[in-house]
Amino acid sequence: MRADLMYDISFSSINVINGEELGDTPQVSLHVVGKRTASESEKLVVFLDLPTASPSTCADIARVLHDAFMRAPGGVTSALRLAIQLANDRILQLNKGAPPSRRLEGSISCALVMENGLIIAQAGPAIAYARSDAGAFEVVAPYAATPAQVVGISPSVDVQFNNFAVQPGDVFVLTGSRSTLGVSDELIRVCMGKGDARMVAGYLNANVKRGRMIGVALSVDVASGATRSAFAQPARSSAETGAATRRAESPFAPAGSAQAAASAGLPVAATVAATVNQAARSVQRSLVALGARLLPQETPAEVEQRARAATFLLAAIAVLIPIVVAVIVAVLYLQFSGEAERIRLRNDVQAQVEAARAVTDPAQAKADWTRALEMISEYEAKNPQDRAAFDEAKMQARARLDEINQVTRVQPILLAVLEGSAARRIAASALGVYVLNRDTNSADYYVLNAERTGTTGKKVSIAFGEGLTTTNAALVDLAWATTTDNRWRTEGAVLFADGQIFEYSSATGRASPIPISADADATLVRVQAGELYNNTVYLLDTGVGQIWRYRLAGDKLGSGDAYFRSPYNPLKESLDLAIDGAIYVLQRNGAILKYFSRQPMQFNMTGLPDQQWSRVVAIALSGDDPNRGSLFVLDAGSGSIVELTKSGRFVRQYRGIQDEFVGAQDMSLDATSNTLYVATRERLYSITVRPAAPQQPEAAPNAQP
Repeated sequence: MRADLMYDISFSSINVINGEELGDTPQVSLHVVGKRTASESEKLVVFLDLPTASPSTCADIARVLHDAFMRAPGGVTSALRLAIQLANDRILQLNKGAPPSRRLEGSISCALVMENGLIIAQAGPAIAYARSDAGAFEVVAPYAATPAQVVGISPSVDVQFNNFAVQPGDVFVLTGSRSTLGVSDELIRVCMGKGDARMVAGYLNANVKRGRMIGVALSVDVASGATRSAFAQPARSSAETGAATRRAESPFAPAGSAQAAASAGLPVAATVAATVNQAARSVQRSLVALGARLLPQETPAEVEQRARAATFLLAAIAVLIPIVVAVIVAVLYLQFSGEAERIRLRNDVQAQVEAARAVTDPAQAKADWTRALEMISEYEAKNPQDRAAFDEAKMQARARLDEINQVTRVQPILLAVLEGSAARRIAASALGVYVLNRDTNSADYYVLNAERTGTTGKKVSIAFGEGLTTTNAALVDLAWATTTDNRWRTEGAVLFADGQIFEYSSATGRASPIPISADADATLVRVQAGELYNNTVYLLDTGVGQIWRYRLAGDKLGSGDAYFRSPYNPLKESLDLAIDGAIYVLQRNGAILKYFSRQPMQFNMTGLPDQQWSRVVAIALSGDDPNRGSLFVLDAGSGSIVELTKSGRFVRQYRGIQDEFVGAQDMSLDATSNTLYVATRERLYSITVRPAAPQQPEAAPNAQP
């Protein structure tokens, strides 16, 4: 590095996935560490190759690394090695008890900017690229050849060091194997030749059309008008000092600083002054060149030609200076006005959070916390780089709303990852779960272990006999068939369609159609759901607003019997039904209709913390007694499973720890083990529910609803 020049180091983050630029990433952080030496110009750029880490987690790990570096004894190399080791210890601590899919693993890269050069320290499968101003390109630490252990797995890590005596125009990129997928070294080399750090990051963000790249670009620039040694801090005015500091730190400065907003006018003046100085230097160089070209030894023709060229250059500069200044001022105005709007939104959110924290009335607290969450979501959508700002407030809001809404958070057990993403219906049996894929018109049976914590063996695909496929109509629902409590004649399942009914026998492993009497009066229009009870098939027909009953007679079903004497229009807006001696019908608006012997029974939902259903999809019952047990309603919109008594009184509601039931498709209850199964489009879960408390009888039970 030349001793008569001062250098600036520029930083810019790279964050792009399949052509979509995602803005600044929390994996990059900048730390001023000059207090370790007599100079205050040293800076430490940290890149954490941990794509799954949350912003708050990244900030925690970076803080540990910075604190360790500042306090470590000895030289900078030993300090960096100790800092990375302690950061790895922190990651190992965070990984304790975490499932494999949520563990933090990857690499750590640090770039220490000093007076006499640049030190890159890396641990784990990290990648670094260096390109000199002359064009020489080098992969500094190819991860395929790095022997170090992966950060986050082993308690000991190897730290690799590379030292550079930088020159103006040098460019560096720090990334890692888990943050760079499908991006060629050649593309990175070409983009690194486009200019300073901001240009390099901009070209990479714009040109990674497939794959992913997250990292940070650094470039070495000559400071404007500098004549001191590299990275030295000359005496300067307060305005100049503020401008220089912001120029170095702005790409990674913490968002929302009140001081940054208060001094927003300084960068504009500094930038305009720098632009004018640059233009003045260009004019000076042109005048010097003009004087040199007018020396006596040149011919008159050469003098005239070069004079015209210099005059044209001066005129062009005079025209361009106001345009450049105007563009810079406009860009900075938009930037700072956007920053002011961001700070305003942040302050509004903080005010709403503080207001919610001060409220004790449950109804008002519910409204205030709900509004706070809406404002936080709006703020994060506009400022994705600042998502960690309200993590604590979101956790407090969720806990308070759960308390008000009487929500019991449960950790569901993932039983199976289902093939594809499809609309599904399920039916619980004593030993497993039947899962119907309505998109592929197929069904499978998952056998569970005794604890209901996982499947055993391979799933059993329900096979139809040759030529016995559902060609006339698609399968819409299924029910568990069992001889227990005289529910059905065999063990297995019954599958329902608009024009056909299939019986699957677990003994034969085949599904066959059940003949329906030719004189059946029932004309099915649109079957929505089906159920079995007392050797009778019940079909909810939303096309005509009716429930059809087919009683098993020998090897076939008898004549269709309409449950209601005439079509009942409310049934046209129904979704599901369940039977325990009475018939319960779930409507789209969340209302529940209850009938016994064709007569309506009282069912008034009371005590619900939130009367507004989001999107109900299924209903389930515990027990075969209309006066005892519980009724469960699955609200896929909120991810809630609401438990009611069979007369409608609210008991409690369940939600997943991570809201796993949002968007669920169906649920089914195994009352013998109090296990509730929930199917989403891709997964099958189970939770254990509390046994229902005994209730006072409301009506004498009857064997046939």
